[in-house]
Amino acid sequence: MKTMISVVIPLYNKAHTIERTLSSVLEQSFHDFEVVIVDDGSTDNGADVIRTFTQDSRVRIVNQTNQGVSAARNKGVASARYEYIAFLDGDDEWSRDYLTTMKQAIEKYPQAGMFCCAGIVRNADGTEVIRLARKYAGAILEINFFENPHVFLHTSATIVAKKEFNKTSGFPVGMKRNQDFALFFSLALITPVVYCGFPLSVYVGGVQGQATATPESTILLHKVNRYNTVYKNWLASRYTKDEFRIFMKYELRHEFMSQLRKNNYRNIDVFLENLNKQIITQFPALEMALYKNKLLRWAGIIYIAATKIRWRMRGYPQVGESA
Repeated sequence: MKTMISVVIPLYNKAHTIERTLSSVLEQSFHDFEVVIVDDGSTDNGADVIRTFTQDSRVRIVNQTNQGVSAARNKGVASARYEYIAFLDGDDEWSRDYLTTMKQAIEKYPQAGMFCCAGIVRNADGTEVIRLARKYAGAILEINFFENPHVFLHTSATIVAKKEFNKTSGFPVGMKRNQDFALFFSLALITPVVYCGFPLSVYVGGVQGQATATPESTILLHKVNRYNTVYKNWLASRYTKDEFRIFMKYELRHEFMSQLRKNNYRNIDVFLENLNKQIITQFPALEMALYKNKLLRWAGIIYIAATKIRWRMRGYPQVGESA
């Protein structure tokens, strides 16, 4: 069966970037796709910009009142005609062979439900950094996603099978940050994940209106919500992937270390008060005591550093490693 792909682009006030983003899609070497742009109640002239692209019959616009990026992406998936959904944000781009390479991955691993690709981070000052799991460079293969999801995953470099997406609750509506992690981590609990070790997506940083500019104080509870959501789904999956639990503990310890270094016990309290209590029981009681007692701050930092060294001895790819 011919592989067809629906490209879902949520749009909210990205008139200054959407033309470049759409051009990178329409210039792909792979042509069997449609583009579903969900205009999430934009108040700029982004809608006028994208209408200039609708002369291409593959481009469709779906309108909704402003409900946030999760609702926009979910609506895009519901409106998609094809089985494979490629997500692309309205300020990111793809290299010309992105969809061609991802199509190869889909046809090589038809049993998989999620496909991730390496990419490039383009900073506001124009410098670029390659985002790549070095040990998988130049390969297309099924991976243990929970080795380190943050190396493998970026929304604009991910394709999912619609039938697997529909087994989840979609992107959590109302979650302003980490909504992509909540969905993709949950998907990785129920379906094989394939990685393409070619840097073919481009994340463009420093763009006006980007969610990554949200203050930490605003996003903290959304991050906690993500942990709780995925943990709940892990329990529902009957613990089929224990590597998720291992990574969750590693990632939470990283969060605690960050707050300890800033001497920010208020944020630690927010985590401990709002995390699912079953998550907290995954940690030794003595360890939790280190994070609550200001007099034991450095003991907590040293303890976490030791656990991180042990985790890294597994040989998993790390965020920021050189390509």
